[in-house]
Amino acid sequence: MVDRSKSMTTLWSKGRFDTAPDAAALAFGASFRFDRRLFPDDVTGSLAWARALAKAGVLSRDDARAIEGTLAEILQQGLANPDFVAGADEDVHSFVERQLVERLGDAGRRLHTGRSRNEQVSLDLRLYLRRRIPALQQAMAALVEALSLQASKAGDSLMPSYTHFRPAQPVLVAHFFLAHVAPLRRDFERFTAARAEADALPLGSGAIAGTSYAIDVDVLARDLGFSRIVANSIDASSDRDFAASFLYACALTMVHLSRLAEDLIIFSGDEHRFFELSDALSTGSSMMPQKKNPDPLELVRGKSGRALGHLVALLTAMKGLPSGYNKDLQEDKESVFDAEDTLAGSLAVVRSVAAGLTLNRERAESAASGLLLATDVADYLVGRGVPFRRAHEIVGALVRKLHTEGRQFESLSLGEWRAASDLFDQDVVGRVAPRASVAAKKTPQSTAPAAVHAHLVEVQRWLQGL
Repeated sequence: MVDRSKSMTTLWSKGRFDTAPDAAALAFGASFRFDRRLFPDDVTGSLAWARALAKAGVLSRDDARAIEGTLAEILQQGLANPDFVAGADEDVHSFVERQLVERLGDAGRRLHTGRSRNEQVSLDLRLYLRRRIPALQQAMAALVEALSLQASKAGDSLMPSYTHFRPAQPVLVAHFFLAHVAPLRRDFERFTAARAEADALPLGSGAIAGTSYAIDVDVLARDLGFSRIVANSIDASSDRDFAASFLYACALTMVHLSRLAEDLIIFSGDEHRFFELSDALSTGSSMMPQKKNPDPLELVRGKSGRALGHLVALLTAMKGLPSGYNKDLQEDKESVFDAEDTLAGSLAVVRSVAAGLTLNRERAESAASGLLLATDVADYLVGRGVPFRRAHEIVGALVRKLHTEGRQFESLSLGEWRAASDLFDQDVVGRVAPRASVAAKKTPQSTAPAAVHAHLVEVQRWLQGL
């Protein structure tokens, strides 16, 4: 390991210590390699803090003007050239301050007056999440749009639904796609809530007890676009609930993407073949020429564990901390950044897979018949006055007979129907059919064509309103 202890810039003075920092320990605690992502947010917060110090009379007008102008130059340089944000610095805060001091001298050293890195890092992460969450939500909306387009194209196509991964009842293919839209919309709102939780200004909290300078935090909050100010300076220095909420939103969205991926892996497989994956989004085998593998979906399914792990890691770091800031909290940023990257990449690839799906209508519809109609047979008897539990028993016995003989309801003669119950009549043949089963549903969340159409229209309106 390179000894960087002599050149590494830090925000803490070495005047308190009589020996040089241990090189390995200092490098171990450095975070610049990953928190450089916070560069725009750190400069934005510093600009606002300079204005607040000037308003409080802590900075002279000349110093404030010089600091603001120089920070603006530093920000522009970093945005234009990401490689600029580099160097032998402990963290991004040290980097920005070093750049400022190198250009302004003592005027730059005055910026940190009344401000602690404890509140600074909280501010930066809050600003970061506020600007990055909308991009994730846009990606979620793009996936919702791809799924809703597939639902629209599917029209009145049928497929089986499953419970316990056993065929259950016929449903519209559109209903299946919209079943995956519903949790994604909940995820969208969960990120809205996570962003709102991050929307609190921590500046003015100092290291833990507040600041002795007359900072107008209300004006400062408005300057940075915050809707409120944190309630307690002790809590503010160690609060990472907002980061945990973001990680929870990421983790649950990845769970939903993983479940969608699993469905598409199964239903595009040779055993089902309800859908065909695009060749552009599949891979082959290095040995078996016939293979068409759903690798992108499998990766999404696997990467869900990363997001889950990051949430557990941060909660574990938080659970035993005494009040006030502790260095353990530095673990928040790598978790946040990797969870964001994992989710963004997964959303993009699943959207592409969903958009490229081809429905095998005949194959899907042929699987949506047969013994899946048993509940409809029981409902027929209920309509003739038979208690449902008795109807369930009658149909169960009939299913057992058909299963043993390798037959379906469609093969029964009227005599065989009446042998099961004399309440069966000729109309049972028309009633016990996949499309009739779907059409018979009455509730607004069901697979009834009118209900699915209404749901699809509502989803499209939601997308248009974003």
